[in-house]
Order: sequence, then C-alpha cells, then structure tokens
Amino acid sequence: MFRQCNKHCAISTAHRRRDYTGRRTGFTLLELLIALSIMVIIVSVLGGLAKAVQLSAEYGEGHTEATQHARVIMERITRMVSQATANESFPGFIVVAETVESWRFPDTLVVWHPEGSAADPDGLPRYNELVIYCVDPYSPNRLVEVTVPNDTRTVPPVTDEAAWVSAIESVRTSSWNQKVTLTELVRVCWVTEGSRSTRRGAVRFQTRLRPSAEQWVEYEDGTIDWSDLAWVQGIYGSQTGLRQAWLRMELQLMPGEVAMKNDPGGQQAIPFLGSAVLYYEMHR
Repeated sequence: MFRQCNKHCAISTAHRRRDYTGRRTGFTLLELLIALSIMVIIVSVLGGLAKAVQLSAEYGEGHTEATQHARVIMERITRMVSQATANESFPGFIVVAETVESWRFPDTLVVWHPEGSAADPDGLPRYNELVIYCVDPYSPNRLVEVTVPNDTRTVPPVTDEAAWVSAIESVRTSSWNQKVTLTELVRVCWVTEGSRSTRRGAVRFQTRLRPSAEQWVEYEDGTIDWSDLAWVQGIYGSQTGLRQAWLRMELQLMPGEVAMKNDPGGQQAIPFLGSAVLYYEMHR
C-alpha cells in the first residue's frame, strides 16, 4: 500500500513538473497584433494632440500679430483724418472706388494732409499734399500708404469719379512715389472679371457727410434753406455751420502664415472695424 502511494505521488509530481516546465513564456501572434494596434492608437492620439496644441499656439500668435497690425493701422489713419485740411470743395478725405464688371471696390482712401500750410486752403489740394491708403496692386496682401512728393498738380474735382480712378491707378503703379507698407496680412480674395480672375485685398472704406454733398448742392441752387441743412447737433449760425465728415474702415487680416497655408480661401480671416471723424466749418 505504501509503495503504491509513493508510486502514485511520484507520477503526480512528474506530471506537475511537465505542466510547469511546458508552459509558454512568450505571446501569441494575435496578442502581439492587438498590443501593437493599441500602441499605434495611443501614439496617433498623442501626435494629434501635440499637433493641435502647436497649431493653437501658432494661431494665437498670428491672431495677436494681426490685432497689433490692425490697431496701428486704425490709429494711423484716424490721426491722419482728424488732422486733415477741409473746405467746401474738398471734405478732408474721399474714397475712390474701382468698378469691375458688377463689383464695386471702395478700397482707396485719399486724405488731404499737407506737411505745412496748404497751397490753396480754399480750393482743391495738390497731389503732393495727399496721403493715400490703398492695396498694393502687385501684392494685394499688402496695405500701403502712398505719397507723391514731387507732383504739384491740382487734383480733379471730387465729383469727377472717372478722373480720380485714373489718377489713383497712376499713383499706385508709379515707381517714383513713396510707399510705406502698413501690413502684409490682408486677406486676398479671387474676383472674376469676365473670362479671367484677379486677386483683391479685403479692404473697405466708407464716408458720410453731414450736411451731405447733395444737400449742399441744393442749398447752392436755392432749393433748400440754410437753416434746413442737416447740421451736426444743430450747430450753425447766421454765417457758418459745423460739418461732419465721417469715415468707416474695415480690414480683414489673416492670422499669420500658418492660417494662410491651412485656409487659403480666407475663411479664418479676422475682421477689424474702425471709424474716424473730421469737423470743419462751412460758410454761407
């Protein structure tokens, strides 16, 4: 009996040894594929998060840069407008709009801002007394400030829109004039002109006069009385009245080069709005 028990125990012990020593110490192919897939997913998620953080940081920097550019531009134009020279013939500043097919682009601002005294303070300005804000025709992502220091000719009347469009085109494309780049972040849009397409910068100016130019013509024609003109806050006297020239500005700037590459259509452009005002006397 004792021998049989020992024999049985020996067989069981040997069997257990075989079970123990026969166990596998590695992974099956299926387990390796599952583990590899999980690692790939984790790496992809981490990579995506890192890329998103990088793009967010770059976009934030670009947004800050665009905001700084817009603030400097608005302050510069506002100061120039508030110091402009104005009279009954020229209201301090005008907007020159170019028409292409059915599109109208009021993207050029002309300010009468002589360095000293105006050559003819009661008449029209000279070209060398103007400061012009417009989009660079060769690089529509650039907003430039243009001056014409050597041109002493008198500008056309404000009502002659065709002459102004021609004059501004000559000023913008001339290599003799002085240009200062204010920003290179202007959003660029594609505009179809018949059978061809061109690029335009997203810049817009708008003006308003009180009393308006139409009302002043009616007054000069005798169809409206002096006291019935739309004087600002009703400020007028028997011989003089206060006129307001108001300017609205709109710029669309891209938040840096990264946004321009990721979104060439301009959907991520940042709009900036500003205004400026000039007050001057009108004489009866």
